[in-house]
Amino acid sequence: MAIIPFHIVDAFADHPFTGNPAAIIPNASGLSTAEMLQITDELSMEAGFILPPSIPGADIRLRFFTRRREAILSGHVVIAAFASMADRGFYKPTPEGLDIRLETGAGILPVTLGFRPDGRTLVTLELPEPRFGEPVSVGEVSAALDIPAESLGLGSHGPQRVSCGFDQIIVPVCDRHVIRGDFKDTEAIGRLTDLRGVGGVTLFCPDTVHQDADFQCRFFHPRMGSAEDVASGTSLGAVAAYIVDQKLLPTSDRHRITTEQGHSLGRPTLAEMCVHSRNGSVLKVLLEATGVVVMRGSFHFQRDAMAASG
Repeated sequence: MAIIPFHIVDAFADHPFTGNPAAIIPNASGLSTAEMLQITDELSMEAGFILPPSIPGADIRLRFFTRRREAILSGHVVIAAFASMADRGFYKPTPEGLDIRLETGAGILPVTLGFRPDGRTLVTLELPEPRFGEPVSVGEVSAALDIPAESLGLGSHGPQRVSCGFDQIIVPVCDRHVIRGDFKDTEAIGRLTDLRGVGGVTLFCPDTVHQDADFQCRFFHPRMGSAEDVASGTSLGAVAAYIVDQKLLPTSDRHRITTEQGHSLGRPTLAEMCVHSRNGSVLKVLLEATGVVVMRGSFHFQRDAMAASG
């Protein structure tokens, strides 16, 4: 009989039942890929599996799964995993910041564990280096989202492929009513992501609900995970990189950007990014967030039964 503990952690949250939940399996050594996928499906949320590192230079490894497949990286799962590890004392944050090298499918990424002024653990993840791809036509995006073409774009700034961990289409929206509308045709969005070879579509708008937010965002990835995400670190990082690269904020070598997301799903969430640039070129994007452990439990199953069903 295998007994596999798990934690449910609300990422981008400082109190339970807010933010974006993720399942964390603290000791995934010995689990097969098929078992990881089955566990993720059983929990009906994205999951992170903590493992010893498999390559030199890393301190710890995380594997990421949606209910459909393994992913190379998930920002909110990283936040949840380190909030879980800090909660059980595996890592102890320090005032100056504890530096950790995290092995992911996107390479080794720096993580720092520090403290917020209220004493909560602050997880800072340096996302993969931003990459800026080709523009995407307004007509393509308008047709897939079933929204007016004139609602897309901010001045001369239009949709573009951007990556901070995986490729996606970043879509500036100038109409707050549009970004707060219903996007029910996820199959059309999926066809667009298939056509362009990207993992998702992220909309952002400078007209926000929360006074502390700079931009409102929505992220759709129907082919990889859920149709819409409460808060996605990699998508928000790509938005922040786009905003700085396109000079939608005053020129500076360092920008702090607060985004809001999740209103349409009943879980309004704020996230913080710090974007470093030089001479107008984006160098790196840091994602900063806390997380709250809201559940602890364990799976009990026969390993041979799991293998047979897989």
